[in-house]
Amino acid sequence: MINIHLLDIAEFNELLNSARFINDIAENVYIVKGYCSVHEIEKIKQTCLDFAKINEPAWWPCVDGCPDYHRLHYNYPKAHVKSIQHAYYFHRWNCNYALFDFFSDIFNIKASLVNSNIAVCEYLNNIPSSGPISRVLVHQYPRGGGGQEEHIDPVSPYAKIQTIIQASVPNKDFHSGGLYINTNETGKVYLDGITNKGDLIVMSPGIKHGVEAIDPEFEFDWLREDGRWIIMPIIIDSDVEKDGYGKPISMSQGDN
Repeated sequence: MINIHLLDIAEFNELLNSARFINDIAENVYIVKGYCSVHEIEKIKQTCLDFAKINEPAWWPCVDGCPDYHRLHYNYPKAHVKSIQHAYYFHRWNCNYALFDFFSDIFNIKASLVNSNIAVCEYLNNIPSSGPISRVLVHQYPRGGGGQEEHIDPVSPYAKIQTIIQASVPNKDFHSGGLYINTNETGKVYLDGITNKGDLIVMSPGIKHGVEAIDPEFEFDWLREDGRWIIMPIIIDSDVEKDGYGKPISMSQGDN
């Protein structure tokens, strides 16, 4: 049974000091109200929109010298998890120091859960040939059917928790669809309706989850600026040396 908790920042910080936080993460979802500045989130979204206007969509392997890039995903057949989304990929080594400093608390939380002597600054400062790297992902799921099929994400020493920042206003920027978790006991439980812009969703990557189609009755248009936006500060392995923890697993792969 998955329990959903609404916390303020002080309550969440207190929880982080308790061993039960990570021990029980597979059975709990935490929504931390007002965790991030709405003003800063809007600045990040505008940065993405401006970036897309001057850079063609592309994909780059995560190797030394990898630039920031954005990509249009439309159920790419070779994707581990199919989705319809506009995704943005930012890296600290491309002089995005202010962006990564803004999310330093989240990176610190992730790094503090690693059972090693590696300091968070090493993850933040790593380049792909050095080991696991930090990345800020921004996803826009457009109205007209944007979404992501149900899946689980790999759990690794530096990805023991999933951290998702709500960057939209549900019931304003979109009205139907959105993030859900799925368990045998409860079926689908939708989370966006109990969040607002700036809230932080924390859960295990191993919980089945997906993004149900966003406002499918709308006409789809990549140029729309509304829809469902999220921001995810993550620590991942690079494409230089695989860590062995695997890739996301689609729950529909058995149907292919």
